[in-house]
Amino acid sequence: MLKSMYFAGIGGQGLQVVGKTIAAVANEKGYHVTYSPKYGTAKRGGLTSCFVVISDDEIGNPRKKKQDLLVVMEPKAYAQFHHDVKAGGTLVVNSTLVPQTEEPDEGVKQVNVPLHGICAELGNTKVISSVALGAVAELLKDIFPDTQEFLDFMLKQLSKRPDLLELNKKAFEMGNQAMLESLK
Repeated sequence: MLKSMYFAGIGGQGLQVVGKTIAAVANEKGYHVTYSPKYGTAKRGGLTSCFVVISDDEIGNPRKKKQDLLVVMEPKAYAQFHHDVKAGGTLVVNSTLVPQTEEPDEGVKQVNVPLHGICAELGNTKVISSVALGAVAELLKDIFPDTQEFLDFMLKQLSKRPDLLELNKKAFEMGNQAMLESLK
């Protein structure tokens, strides 16, 4: 098994947190894993992304050209990367910020999920990483059948901020539910 993922957007959208969390959970489960962040030159609002690769075997290249899973959070990331999904892979589009898209490449499943819309519903954009992690966790059930593993890890990371636990738990659950709805 080898699963390559790429998360792309702009700074502040929680993508590094999502990537690090997935990598940490995979590592705890005994998989070979790489996490490779990528930052643009702008200090704020610049492109940020990360590659995560999970495998049963050693990983040669931590940055694949075509991904099994690609998450794009904003229009520039969509325009630049939406063709970087391999046939049989999934493209997740944050439909709140990327309302118009092209037909996906042949063999690619596109899933539109209103990730930032969920944050607006919760009244807090700072929980975007929890919303996105909840959504992505649903797509990783082939490796992690229990999405609770991601939620537990996230809550453990937030244990020093008990005031944020319930909000982030709700954000994770709403992201997961939104993905389930979008997959129907």
